[in-house]
Amino acid sequence: MFCLSRVFILLLVIIGLNACVATRALHEVMTGDRPEREFQSVPPGKRFSGPILNITAPNSEGWHVLKSDPSGMIFARRGSAPGESFAAQVAIFDPPQTDSPEEFEALIVKGAQADAETERFRTKSFTHQFTSARGYPCVQMNNISEDTEARSGPDKTETLIMQNEHLYCRHPVQKKIGFAVTYSHRGKELHPGFQAEAHSFIEGIQVPGKSGK
Repeated sequence: MFCLSRVFILLLVIIGLNACVATRALHEVMTGDRPEREFQSVPPGKRFSGPILNITAPNSEGWHVLKSDPSGMIFARRGSAPGESFAAQVAIFDPPQTDSPEEFEALIVKGAQADAETERFRTKSFTHQFTSARGYPCVQMNNISEDTEARSGPDKTETLIMQNEHLYCRHPVQKKIGFAVTYSHRGKELHPGFQAEAHSFIEGIQVPGKSGK
């Protein structure tokens, strides 16, 4: 599984975990024995406006807010199959200072590859590309891996498949900060609607005044 704890220095303070562990922990919260009533539910597609980012919740039923503060937001929900879960995150991070798009992409990817947890995760696919489609520098990243020690119940671990779609961007106005958007699914099978859902969530995260959203 590819993550970015070396790039996400601020996230160690923001959520007390590196990016890999944070994503995994979200899934394990939702597959544990805590009742859903302990989490704040959120209506599909609810918009949260802010000075740095406008964040739109995933546009489907069953999502809950696990974290909401100036450093970002975390949404999660349980799936319909045993042990299945979804997570959607937005976080502020300290982006690498670079002179070119190629260098920006290379540093983001280097951080991801350096943090591959090979003892627990077996990476099945990993792709990345630089994009300026939003009018500012971003790196798209997609990976599928097998979590060989997934906690799918209070006293149960098994091998589950993790799908992750990421977008890492330098903020176009406050250029000393960046933001990361991640949509993730974990379950026994690949989720057929994953790409469409991930794209919808990522497109719902916009810089104020930089889009029509």
